[in-house]
Amino acid sequence: MQEIEDKYSDKDVKILAILADNELEAGKKILDQKGGKYTNILTTDSLIDGFLDQIMYVPTTLIVNSKGDMVGEMIAGARSTDEFSKLIEDALKDL
Repeated sequence: MQEIEDKYSDKDVKILAILADNELEAGKKILDQKGGKYTNILTTDSLIDGFLDQIMYVPTTLIVNSKGDMVGEMIAGARSTDEFSKLIEDALKDL
């Protein structure tokens, strides 16, 4: 995910990850090992009740524009960097 954020930094593309299990130390360790510097947030009750209760798979990816509108459909499961790049480039065309 860091590679994607770096690749599209000139287009203001940002990665936001949610640490759904709130295992902070484990999450930090993984990010350190993988070189992840993108934003990660912990869950709250309102986030779980208002949004995460709709997520059935981990990972799930959403592409959201600068207005907060979801672009396309939720993407369940992991994808390659090339697949994410295509999704992002398609979303940027629609701006």
